[in-house]
Amino acid sequence: MPAEQIFVDIHSHVIPSGDDGVRSVEDGMSLLRETANRGTVTQFGTPHVTDGHPLTRRRRRRVEDAHRRMAERSAEFGLRLELGWELSPLQSLLHLDPADLRLGDLPACLLELPLPHTRPRNLSRFEECARHIEGSGLTPVLGHPERCHVVQERPDLLRPMAEAGRLLQVNGDSLLGRNGDSAQATGWWMIDQGLCHLVASDGHRASRPPYLDRAFAAVAARIGEDIARPLFDGSALEPLRARAEPA
Repeated sequence: MPAEQIFVDIHSHVIPSGDDGVRSVEDGMSLLRETANRGTVTQFGTPHVTDGHPLTRRRRRRVEDAHRRMAERSAEFGLRLELGWELSPLQSLLHLDPADLRLGDLPACLLELPLPHTRPRNLSRFEECARHIEGSGLTPVLGHPERCHVVQERPDLLRPMAEAGRLLQVNGDSLLGRNGDSAQATGWWMIDQGLCHLVASDGHRASRPPYLDRAFAAVAARIGEDIARPLFDGSALEPLRARAEPA
């Protein structure tokens, strides 16, 4: 891939927060320097918000402090580091204000679909959470639907979600086969069906880094660079940015 600076990565765990992402600021900075070298210009750090990792005041302060320090250092090598949160579709989310959980200054929240280890039987709780976000005037960005067993079994469930204005985000490593055959097949089905708005890394650590260059090369080889590029450069976020700008 040409060394063009084109990627906007909406989903990663490069800001230390006590979850399963990076353990320290220095670990995160090492990943950020390399992801910038590989073409990322904007990286969102999105720590998990779950029952196991609740967003307490203390945790928020700690994460925001790490983000400030890392954003200043990242700017020195041309990378913009934004702070958001990855929300799990849990009952506890319905008692939080989505406005406090936005992706940077975008009128949007990153809401993951239930992962295989949660053994979801349906998407009813997920839908409650998505509607809770929408009820606050925000757009749900749906994280890694290709990894959700319910979606893998019935991928057409994604069509009405997209039609409702929700943004669907596929993990780059799923397209490369690192999350299993079913996730890979569903991710490519979404690409082929035009049901993917964003490809993101969901990078967590050195063994699962936030790099998008290989995924971009794979998608470009399949559907052409001109069609692949908007999935990686944040084009789908531009209407949200327009909404966020003062009149």
